[in-house]
Amino acid sequence: MARKPSAEEMLQAVGEHVTRHGISVPLTSPGAAHLSWQSLLDCRIVRSVEERSERAMRATGRRRDIAGRPAYTDLASHPVETPADPVAPLRLELVREGSLGEVVCEGCEGGRRTCGRCTGNGRLTCEKFVSCDGCGGGIDACWECDGTGRPRRRGNRTESRPVDGPQRARCSRCHRPDAACPKCLGKGRVDCPVCRASGFVECSVCRGEGRVKHTECAGTGLFTTWTGAVISRTPDQRKVEEAAPLHIRSTTDGAGAWRRSVLTSATDKLPDDLEPAHRTLIEGHLALAKNEVGRRVTVRYLPVARVTVHADPDRVYFAFPSSTGIKVVERPSKQRVVRFSAIASTTVAVAVLLLLLVVVVLN
Repeated sequence: MARKPSAEEMLQAVGEHVTRHGISVPLTSPGAAHLSWQSLLDCRIVRSVEERSERAMRATGRRRDIAGRPAYTDLASHPVETPADPVAPLRLELVREGSLGEVVCEGCEGGRRTCGRCTGNGRLTCEKFVSCDGCGGGIDACWECDGTGRPRRRGNRTESRPVDGPQRARCSRCHRPDAACPKCLGKGRVDCPVCRASGFVECSVCRGEGRVKHTECAGTGLFTTWTGAVISRTPDQRKVEEAAPLHIRSTTDGAGAWRRSVLTSATDKLPDDLEPAHRTLIEGHLALAKNEVGRRVTVRYLPVARVTVHADPDRVYFAFPSSTGIKVVERPSKQRVVRFSAIASTTVAVAVLLLLLVVVVLN
């Protein structure tokens, strides 16, 4: 149905429907029925909201890709097309005309700087010797001189030599045979396995080069500078609808011929046949928002007539347009529901009393 049905057409459709209940009174007759509009509304508003920002930018190295960005002279007046779809987000990066340049990094030379660990030497000091792990570096270094090179006096050592200990060697200090630790030969220490008694090891940070990559400029030795701007658009979505009974919403969602209108600018008008209450509800959300650059307002509404028939107080009828004409559905009236509830409550009460009576008799 291309147009909104009139109240008379709704009453005629309900009149044809109630004949199945034996009611043949024309509902268009005065006092035969009462009609009120309870139309359904589903309005979705999507705005594209734009933000513009500008600041000084700096990036490591020579950034030729920055030059490929769109240029602008005045950010506030820079033109951007109106969004075809306000739901789609947008992020546009710009370069201010004439601002692109390069500066040398002041914290390094050619992208490298002196290693802070070894202060540019490329190596670190290391102990030439370490304690012997065979004798522990103590008096067990030599049973004769205790690792000092001077033979001890007899009887000064109270411990006895182990019978099953490792074979001893000639001491390199006191030259006593079969007395010294075979690993350090009486010295109590051995060459450092890391520096091999050189006293120096390679710096693990710079790998012996004395210089390291400058992290601030990423080893490039320069920065690309420019004044950059970002124009971003994000969708702002909201839903405007009027609450409806669930049984009506579920019935009409699939069967109802919802009327649909789309508004794309703040000057577009709402449909003429929209109910005044719905028009007022929607108009409160249509003012131009701050930084709004585009919009899409989708208004879906379904004319629904609520009809009560004086000859049938137990039912309420709802009529609405569908793809095949005006569809009518019926629901129990509030009066009927209250009456059935009272009957059900009375039935339950009687059943309880009978049960109590049976229990008393049996006891």
